[in-house]
Amino acid sequence: MTTGTGGFGHVDPDAVDELFVGRTREFDRLRYCAGKVRAGDSWLAVIEGEAGIGKSALVRRFAASLDDFRVLRAIGDPSEADLPYGVIGQLTRHVGRAVLEQFPLLAESPPAGTNPHVVGGQLLLLLGALQESGNPVAVIVDDVQWADRLSVQALGFVLRRLWADRVLTILVTRPEAEASGETLERLLRSSERTVKVDLGGLGGGEIAQLAQALIVGRLAPGLADRLYAYTRGHPLYVRTVLAEIPADVLRDGVLERWPVPRSLQVGIRAQLDHLPQESRDLLEAMAVLDAQVPLSTAGRLADLPDPARALGPALAAGLALWWPKEPQSPVVLVHALQRDTIYEALTPERRRFLHAGAAALVGTAASWAHRVAAAVTTDARLSDELDRSGMEEAASGRNAVAATRLLWASSLSVDRADRERRLLTACAQSLLTMQPGWSANLRQQVEDCSPGPLRSCVLGTLDMMAGRFATAEAHLTQAWQEALSLPKPGWVAVLAGTFLANITLWRGRGAETVEIARRTLTIGDLDPATTDFTRAALATGRLWHEGPRAALQDLAHLPVQGTTVRNDNLDTLATRGVMRLFLGELSAARADLQIVAQRDQQGAGSKFGPLTLSLLSVVHYLAGDWDESESTAERALDVAASQDQLVGEAPAGFAAVCVKAGRGEWDIVRRHLDDLARIAQSLDAAGEIVYSSLAAATVAQAQADYTAMLRSLRPLLDGTAENGGFRLLYKPFWLWQQSLLIEALTGTGRVDAAAVALRELRAAYDGNGYLGVVIARLGGQLAEAQGRPYDALAIYEQAVAADTDTDTAPLYRAIVEHAYGRLLLATGSTSRRDAAAWLHKAHGRFSTLRAVPFVRRCEADLSASGLTAFERDPSRLSALTERELSVAHIIASGRTNQEAAAELYVSQKTVEYHLSHIYAKLGISSRRQLAEALRSS
Repeated sequence: MTTGTGGFGHVDPDAVDELFVGRTREFDRLRYCAGKVRAGDSWLAVIEGEAGIGKSALVRRFAASLDDFRVLRAIGDPSEADLPYGVIGQLTRHVGRAVLEQFPLLAESPPAGTNPHVVGGQLLLLLGALQESGNPVAVIVDDVQWADRLSVQALGFVLRRLWADRVLTILVTRPEAEASGETLERLLRSSERTVKVDLGGLGGGEIAQLAQALIVGRLAPGLADRLYAYTRGHPLYVRTVLAEIPADVLRDGVLERWPVPRSLQVGIRAQLDHLPQESRDLLEAMAVLDAQVPLSTAGRLADLPDPARALGPALAAGLALWWPKEPQSPVVLVHALQRDTIYEALTPERRRFLHAGAAALVGTAASWAHRVAAAVTTDARLSDELDRSGMEEAASGRNAVAATRLLWASSLSVDRADRERRLLTACAQSLLTMQPGWSANLRQQVEDCSPGPLRSCVLGTLDMMAGRFATAEAHLTQAWQEALSLPKPGWVAVLAGTFLANITLWRGRGAETVEIARRTLTIGDLDPATTDFTRAALATGRLWHEGPRAALQDLAHLPVQGTTVRNDNLDTLATRGVMRLFLGELSAARADLQIVAQRDQQGAGSKFGPLTLSLLSVVHYLAGDWDESESTAERALDVAASQDQLVGEAPAGFAAVCVKAGRGEWDIVRRHLDDLARIAQSLDAAGEIVYSSLAAATVAQAQADYTAMLRSLRPLLDGTAENGGFRLLYKPFWLWQQSLLIEALTGTGRVDAAAVALRELRAAYDGNGYLGVVIARLGGQLAEAQGRPYDALAIYEQAVAADTDTDTAPLYRAIVEHAYGRLLLATGSTSRRDAAAWLHKAHGRFSTLRAVPFVRRCEADLSASGLTAFERDPSRLSALTERELSVAHIIASGRTNQEAAAELYVSQKTVEYHLSHIYAKLGISSRRQLAEALRSS
């Protein structure tokens, strides 16, 4: 632990300002992490311990040893927990302006709605820039349990994307803090290289070492044992005792004369009693200000003519810290426990007086809390001001800040109606952050409010976030209908309608979603972003009810060229891309989704950012760009994992399964399938069921296990329908689902049901997109199963002769070529040479994709016919790792290192590191040669 500056009045005058004893094991573990980072890895160290146990002292001491690191620091503050990206702002505060201006989302406060992974992406670029000097970087966040939610999510994303960086992240937290366990666990999962340090009390020997360093002369026998017995080694408690007990008593062997304070709080109060009045006044002012402030500011609040003189005894008592060499010579209390004890000892009158004075000395944002604390009971004028300020914050999208100010306004309201309205509005604003937070603890107060649409809306949203969907829907329906009946429905109707549409979509009830969204749009006066999101909900509802082609009609307001779409129309553009994917129009889908992903990366704040990445990965998979699909899916998984909720993880998991299944990486696939099954069971939502079942069926297809395919699709089938219960329930990915169903039915001998399902698929297919070749394959497979091999040959021949367009998926074309060649050999309809040519062509396509299960089946058919696959020159790309392939493809597309880093959400150093390995493995030295290597593979 460290002492404060100076001493206790009986301290050795030669003692250093930062006395540190013990913690050898913990210090060594941190030093080990730093050594690994110097050697080239990124590491995460999490220090956990109760308040006052010495976490911050350990980190300060260790940070002082990192003289070769660039250190970024931040500290979580409960008073700033509502400030979006407040901790990220602290980390970047001391970076030079010239460097920071390269990263606009860090140079200024990110716009409202900016996704955490986007801010995290710019932080990754900044960390890369800081490493260009050759020095590693340390990112230290103290009291992370009080960090704002968006900063925590951004940090979690950063930790997942530190691929080849020399970055040491140190997070300090306390276990007893609310939600600390969940936050800590999520952050621990974010890094592959993690050390957890559980900090307990000092041992007896360490206490003796500390006491001996602080006290002049011989110590009383048994001193350390008695200190440990009273304090259990709690460093701040030990320090307080040593400051309280007279030096001669500490040296005296008569322990009965030793009046040890029975609690830390009592000891701190005793310290205060021994200080001069002006020192106590200064400490009280510092406790009220509760921040690192200029000494002059604290002195003005305490009304002291010479604050430096008053500070001296406080420093000697170990209650204050002072940085006299820094600008404005800031001061702060050593520990929050000391601050709380000093603050709680203030009389109500003194507390209000100091808060009123502090309001005039601090910035506008901080002054609100002081003005509220200075209020006696109710204050109509202040509550009205807080109300106006809160609604202004809400209009700018700072919902958490708005919620806090409206809650304060409620507590100060004179009129009951105002008090209830402000309370309910505060809860609604809090819930818009998609985190129940303190609003969940106010449920009883919400229920005690007078009935009305806002009360019902808040109750419904609380129930929705708690997973009580039935009661949530009842409350939200009531709120929506009551709000719509008002002459001016206003924002309450919009809020209730938005959440209600979420519930109906989760349940797959598209027609209801369409009606809710349509009526919400008629309210008018919606801001552009809300209008666009509601339009997207309407189109998605139409998808669930009538299918993607009908849904596109609701998106006709969008320009044909997605590049001209405004940022406040990105939600509907993403929705259009998704509908085009569902229709199999891969080129158009990719164009739309890539624009949304690029704009989101720049901070546009699309609500569909994670979903966009996931489904863009699926487009790449279908189009045969499997390496790019893997890279995009990895990003989508990291984005989803950094969020607080399961929603969003299912599409990312499905995207990750596609290529892994196609390449036969069964262990990885199984983990993803288990996660998808867990999510589907937890949420019990139609969308998650589709993703989970479709992923499992895609895996079974890669394994050629038709029984497993049909079993996987069972949750998607209407058991009461005609055709033996083989009718699909859900419209998303319907064409893909139906194609897998036909293949499974045919493969398991249910040819009559397969024939019916194939007729339905042909009727739904409009001739566009890649599905033409899929339908041909299914038609030929069914004809073979029905004993009509020559009809099958005709179907295959027509399919392979067709010109390939930009939406032909190479995997499915290769499957048709494989089937055609195999059947030609089986029927003897052509020469073995001609038949083998089709098998060799299929084998080549499969090999290019590295679709191992399909390659092996093709080779087995060649071997069974006495043929062998052409020996292909082993691709040099096989030597590249998945991450190296991600970098290779994006660099070969013409991006600079900086552009590649931004798109991949990694640092520029990571790109350079992988690029050097790529060049070495491929034996090349230029980007042009890299592009040629990728084209020839």
